[in-house]
Amino acid sequence: MAAADERQRVAAAGVAAAAAEARSHGLRVDDPVVLHDLFSLRVHLRPAPVVARVPTWATRLVPSRVDRLGEEVAATRHLVARGAPVVPPSGELPPGPHERDGFAMTFWTYAPPDLDHPATADDCAAMLPDLHAALADYAGPVADLARDVIDLPSLLAAVDKTHHRLAPDDLALLRRAAEHAQLPPGPTTVLHGDAHAGNLLRSGGELLWIDLEDVSIGPPEWDMATMHDEAAVRAHLDPDPERLAACMLLRDLQVALCLTGLDDIFGDTDNWADALRWFVDGIRRRTAER
Repeated sequence: MAAADERQRVAAAGVAAAAAEARSHGLRVDDPVVLHDLFSLRVHLRPAPVVARVPTWATRLVPSRVDRLGEEVAATRHLVARGAPVVPPSGELPPGPHERDGFAMTFWTYAPPDLDHPATADDCAAMLPDLHAALADYAGPVADLARDVIDLPSLLAAVDKTHHRLAPDDLALLRRAAEHAQLPPGPTTVLHGDAHAGNLLRSGGELLWIDLEDVSIGPPEWDMATMHDEAAVRAHLDPDPERLAACMLLRDLQVALCLTGLDDIFGDTDNWADALRWFVDGIRRRTAER
């Protein structure tokens, strides 16, 4: 089956499962609309003010991701209670996690996006201290960043099973980096885990954090590294330079392995190959600088 056909098949099955689960809780779902479809599927279950989040291809990279969906719901509820700017779990039905037809899923409140004014890395950097402060006293279950979220062994295993197009010298570079890259020692905190501009939604003139599926314990510089914008980080934050450099190398490695591990499914999409090249080149540059 062609990659595009396989993507469409999985998305259609995920949408059908999410709609069926929502209907089983009494929601009216007439016209589900896919809002985002990459590592996970995000579906507005119109006319209900509910968005279903369904991990799809992400589970191929890190299978344990589905086991942590409840942690995201709990941490987000904590942020809501603290008055933090975050899209809350749905109140229309139990937010989950749920399982139907082989798909895990959670349900969230629909917040209409302001498409003309997307969030930026500067927005993320400016808002990150308040987010970390709101998470500081969170005492619920939370993942370990290196073991559960970055999870280099699972990513390398996914790459080994994938028919990718990465050149042998580039793959060797990723393997060498994975042998040595590690999170820096020092202070840790509860993190968003993936605090880039794509996970900050502008809705109704307000900026709201979304997608805390990688909420975890780790160095605060990790959330800064996920923004992929050193200028924005340094303009608004005060990271330890060595800790930030270590986190940025590990983040580049995480993303490069994710892209490689799904190259057979998404490699024909716009900018996929260019993005992979950018991250591999970043790893080569950063390892040469160390």
